[in-house]
Amino acid sequence: MKKRVYVLYGGKSCEHEVSVESALNIINELDKNKYDVFALYINNDGTWTKPFQIKISLTASDLKQLATFKYSQIQSLFDFFVGTLNKNSIVFPVIHGTYGEDGKIQGMLEMFNIPYVGNGVGASSIAMDKILSKKLFDSQGIPQAKFISFSKKQFQSHKNLYVQLVEEQIGFPCFVKPANMGSSIGISRCITVEELLTAIDQALHYDHMVLIEEEIKGKEVLVALTGNEEIRCSLPGEWQRSISFFNYEDKYMDDELTPIIPAVLPQKTYENICSFAKKAYETLGCSGMLRADFFITKNHEIYLNEVNTIPGFTQHSMFPLLFQKSENKTYSELLDYLIDLGYSQHKLKNSLQYIRG
Repeated sequence: MKKRVYVLYGGKSCEHEVSVESALNIINELDKNKYDVFALYINNDGTWTKPFQIKISLTASDLKQLATFKYSQIQSLFDFFVGTLNKNSIVFPVIHGTYGEDGKIQGMLEMFNIPYVGNGVGASSIAMDKILSKKLFDSQGIPQAKFISFSKKQFQSHKNLYVQLVEEQIGFPCFVKPANMGSSIGISRCITVEELLTAIDQALHYDHMVLIEEEIKGKEVLVALTGNEEIRCSLPGEWQRSISFFNYEDKYMDDELTPIIPAVLPQKTYENICSFAKKAYETLGCSGMLRADFFITKNHEIYLNEVNTIPGFTQHSMFPLLFQKSENKTYSELLDYLIDLGYSQHKLKNSLQYIRG
């Protein structure tokens, strides 16, 4: 009997469109001889739609039309998960950002005892919160850029104080980020107090907490990590680019970006990157996959920038490219491996005493 893979995508996040593009690539690359593949779409308003089996390759237009015309609403999520999914089913969540990458979907799947690909509730929720994860990495001695954080209420009550803290502790240029958001949405680079105030206001449209970091002058190097108990670190990768900061359009719509794998680095620097990346993986309690992004200065100083528990799977995404180059395997084989890891993690969880009672 073929396994059923439900590719869960869309969602209420601002990264909805990125999720659709990632899902498209995954759906097309899953081996239909091994799996019965189903698209499971969540509308922008949070409405779940009935899964639709995919037997052929699709275009982005096809996937959007299916979501609009072919699906009908699921009346009961309980009936769907309990009555439709079985031991041969696994969910592949590809919802980037809030309501998908932050542990909410993972928690629901745990409640229904459904196998799924990727990180669990704890790793997902902590990694999604940039402030919480940075504080946690700090406690483990993982090097990062200097940062401060505050809430909307704190800023409104003590605006001048926090501007002064940025000037004295962080300096300019600096980056302003919402605490819980990805794909560079809501992020601004600032070189003046006026730009800082505008950027904070923009970030607060996406989250009630704001993170401000110093700018690290250097290149960004990424590694892909996979595994459960045994962690594998990919070759390093970097993007050939002429800009210092990737916004949303640069990351997902620029056909001129050229990946360099492996990135040009001294061997020792690469080894240190892998060491810090694995330490971040272990600290979060990750399973399945993670993309870790670092800044490397001219003096080969290493700073962890951020981690992504559901990295992009679009045609511009580095994670699948890193795996393919490092393991000498295809995109489809990467998906096979991640699915196997998901089943293994599910089996491990079900072997624990608290599950059995």
